[in-house]
Amino acid sequence: MLIGIDLGTTNSAVALWQNNESGGEAVLVPNALGALLTPSAVSVLPDGNTLVGAAALERMGLKDGATATSFKRLMGTDRKQKLGKKEFSAEELSALVLMSLRDDVTAHTGTRPTEAVITVPAYFNDRQRKATRRAGELAGLTVRRLINEPTAAALAFGLQDKEEREPFLVFDLGGGTFDVSIVEMFEGIVEVRASAGDNRLGGDDFNSAIATAVRGRLDPDGLLGKIDERRAEALLLQAAERTKRGLSEGQEAEFALTIGGTRLSTAVTASEFEAQAEGLIRRLRDPVVRALRDSQIDAASLSEVVL
Repeated sequence: MLIGIDLGTTNSAVALWQNNESGGEAVLVPNALGALLTPSAVSVLPDGNTLVGAAALERMGLKDGATATSFKRLMGTDRKQKLGKKEFSAEELSALVLMSLRDDVTAHTGTRPTEAVITVPAYFNDRQRKATRRAGELAGLTVRRLINEPTAAALAFGLQDKEEREPFLVFDLGGGTFDVSIVEMFEGIVEVRASAGDNRLGGDDFNSAIATAVRGRLDPDGLLGKIDERRAEALLLQAAERTKRGLSEGQEAEFALTIGGTRLSTAVTASEFEAQAEGLIRRLRDPVVRALRDSQIDAASLSEVVL
């Protein structure tokens, strides 16, 4: 069985191809919790067993320091992260996420997948791509192909059916990285004309901006200062993620968390968030300008923008 995997910095997902009257479509497979997205997080318990996904994320900030996230940023490097008594490379941590996704498909279909297509950022170099393949192999999967993320996005949106040489822009702001690609169709093939990005800019940075803005007024009595700083930071960032999602639906959202039975909360407005994130928003512009320049296509010629 062949599966498609989006191995993300913050979240990952797995899909199967499902035939239908119009030919077929990729269908996301839910994990054991029924969610379509699995956090790209790994935690090692004191007994040496590992947790992946939401269960691992809940352990963020505990004193044992045995939880890792955003390790996609380290793919292709020699850096290792110590979790518990063991050190893990980025591909080893990624392999644990891939195994979790593989097991979700097995539970969903009754058949264990053996092959996969995995997405990678367009800017990934040869070492990073080899590390991704290695992660798949460690997870017991034969990696049939690595597909650039903008190409995968174009196919997912059905843009392969567009007119030849009709350029469009793929704007991919993930949890930890930002990619922009100018893409065209040529003889039924998705052609990436140019790509640019910032592998240190993503949704996590916007969460940090919210947390920084509200910490003082949220906790005037200093309750956060009485717990481990890593735990405090994890609680703030988790609350910021919820607030950010709330602001996508309205002009105001609650920022709330609980410490030792005490609930702390404050309101955050969309205008406050935009002001706090102004520098991050400016950073989004530069890769767009670079990609347009490198593709030699002006913005007015774009037929569509895929977000």
